[in-house]
Amino acid sequence: MIGEIEMTIIMKRLCPLLFAALILGACGNDDEVENPPQNETDDTQQQDTNNDDSNSDSNSDANNDNDNTDSNAALDYSFTGFDLEADFNETNDTLDVDYDHENDETEASYENKSQNINLQGDAAMEELDKLFSAFDFDENTANEDVLKAVSEAFGIPDDATNVELDIEFSSGTEKEYKR
Repeated sequence: MIGEIEMTIIMKRLCPLLFAALILGACGNDDEVENPPQNETDDTQQQDTNNDDSNSDSNSDANNDNDNTDSNAALDYSFTGFDLEADFNETNDTLDVDYDHENDETEASYENKSQNINLQGDAAMEELDKLFSAFDFDENTANEDVLKAVSEAFGIPDDATNVELDIEFSSGTEKEYKR
């Protein structure tokens, strides 16, 4: 009988621990970007530089290519945080975009219910990079111009019922835009 009581006590203590471990393991962060897109402009400039140099310098240039790599340096946007939510087509949160770059770590998610897009991590960043790279606004750009550029890029219709955009610019300035 003593063995059965001890086993019951052990099970009562062990079950909650196992359950907690399962829950914590399931709460992983799928939004983290591990392989950010490369900046094509930098690659093109480097190739042009290599083509202009004489053959004797080409070996030192090739070695320098590897010295200056930073996987997140390719993310050359005017902002470090981008949070967009839009309601249209009679659907709440039809569009939901989240991008955050801090301390050499990047997280991204991109959902557009009207186009059946639901991406996280590297896949989201690949699509968002195509859109973000075309943006030329900063914290000094007029609110209407920022909203217009973002609406055009993401295909937000003029009759959208709710558009909320929060941007944290590289300077540290945070701005909220609403339409």
